[in-house]
Amino acid sequence: MPAAALPPGGTPLPMRHARLVEVVRYDGYTVVRVAGPVADARGGGTAPAADTVVLVPREAPLPALPAALAEAPVLRTPVRTIATNAGADEAFLSQLGLARRLVAVGGLASYDPAIRARTLAGELAQVGYNWHAPPNLDVLVARRPDVFLMRLGSLDHAGALARARRLGIPVLPTFAEDEPHYLGRAEWMRVYGLLAGESQAADRLFAQIEVRVDALRRQAAARPPVPVLWAYPDGADRWVATVRGAEGRFLADAGGRNLLARPEHDGAFSSDVVSTEALLPLAGQARVWILGDLHAVPPRNLAPLADFRAWRDGRLYGNTGRIDPGANAYDWYQTGVARPDWVLQDFVKALHPELVDAPFAFLKPLPPGTFR
Repeated sequence: MPAAALPPGGTPLPMRHARLVEVVRYDGYTVVRVAGPVADARGGGTAPAADTVVLVPREAPLPALPAALAEAPVLRTPVRTIATNAGADEAFLSQLGLARRLVAVGGLASYDPAIRARTLAGELAQVGYNWHAPPNLDVLVARRPDVFLMRLGSLDHAGALARARRLGIPVLPTFAEDEPHYLGRAEWMRVYGLLAGESQAADRLFAQIEVRVDALRRQAAARPPVPVLWAYPDGADRWVATVRGAEGRFLADAGGRNLLARPEHDGAFSSDVVSTEALLPLAGQARVWILGDLHAVPPRNLAPLADFRAWRDGRLYGNTGRIDPGANAYDWYQTGVARPDWVLQDFVKALHPELVDAPFAFLKPLPPGTFR
């Protein structure tokens, strides 16, 4: 449904950080409108893709909807059974105590051992992860979830959303991972709480995350900023560098000065590819280097890296602290989305070790020469 103006007379649910979801309450129903960035036809920047869903209490009669909502799909709440094709949405549900409502997930790559065990046992169906292909609609038809939280990883999958609805599967597209701020990503848990009839619990948890993030920011802001690099090797002399976006905000809020920071602008990726030549002038400045990553392809020649201060001082880190290689499961992309307070605490510990006594969760120290 196009992003037309919503009917007047509603009461917005204030979203403090999320920019890609809007919730408005009306008498007898609630409207959820989502919008996600997708690549435009020119390959430069993004174009909005919007969708509108009407939530109606399960036992209530269907209200007379205004013309502006005449074509919007109706979803009955609270939802009792949930399907998803994204690991991050699994993590949101786990954090809210709602994982038992799952009936289908992407596959076996969940970092949550209980979800993975249920999937292995056949209790949870597998619809395919969003990064591989459109969801397996036959599975969804068989399981009949009250809602399918569909992560739209590509415009090529948009046709599956429409087809799922034609097959009678209630769908809510999700764009939490596309939010420009890490707290905006986490705030999507309030939408899932609304769907499940657990709004108060979701609001409480999100408020706790905000409080912890604010405390960490304040602590880090009281220290001199630490020059930092976040760039992992991509083979040969290429590096994938974090330069902006939600990931760049982690560095700034943790009290770091990102030596590769670039201006924010709509539609820009959080990372750019740079050459080793671009990194070398920063060798003496970078005191901390986030150079390990799940996708790292080590460079052929490590000799130039020995000139980096962070390399010599052993202040090297990777985002591979929570992985299960045997299950191909990486919690950075799952719970890391739902709990940015835990992620930020890791970055504060890496940049200002004296401020955090807790062990690392998502980050881990790396010896020189290793990248995972």
